[in-house]
Amino acid sequence: MTPFIKTIVQQGCPTIGVDCKFLDVVKALTEADSGTLIVVDNVEKIVGILSERDVVRHLSIPRSIEECTAQDLMTATVISADQDVTSSGLMKLMVQNNIRHVPIIAGDKLLGLVSITDVIKRLLDKQLTETELMKDFINS
Repeated sequence: MTPFIKTIVQQGCPTIGVDCKFLDVVKALTEADSGTLIVVDNVEKIVGILSERDVVRHLSIPRSIEECTAQDLMTATVISADQDVTSSGLMKLMVQNNIRHVPIIAGDKLLGLVSITDVIKRLLDKQLTETELMKDFINS
């Protein structure tokens, strides 16, 4: 596990049960800093991912949204990465799939949730460190 992923794992991962109703989903999304939840079944298996965009998309469907569950709102196809992924690997995965959040898993176990903001910050920090090292080398 890379130090970057270790930091992500320590932050935890917001989840919600597949059968939770709309108001519970909205409350959980409000509490989640990322605006994204991992949808899990009763044995904590990942069954989907749910973002604020998913909620907005369903608001346009003419039906009572209050009766919707997390399963009705979620995206069932979850693109994830294992714990050995690099920040560059995550950026490539996010860009190729046009996604902003990637669950980090080990086998079937959910470890954390990384956002594109996390990845950008990490890549910028890495680039700044490398630049400073090169400047120090040139000036020595």
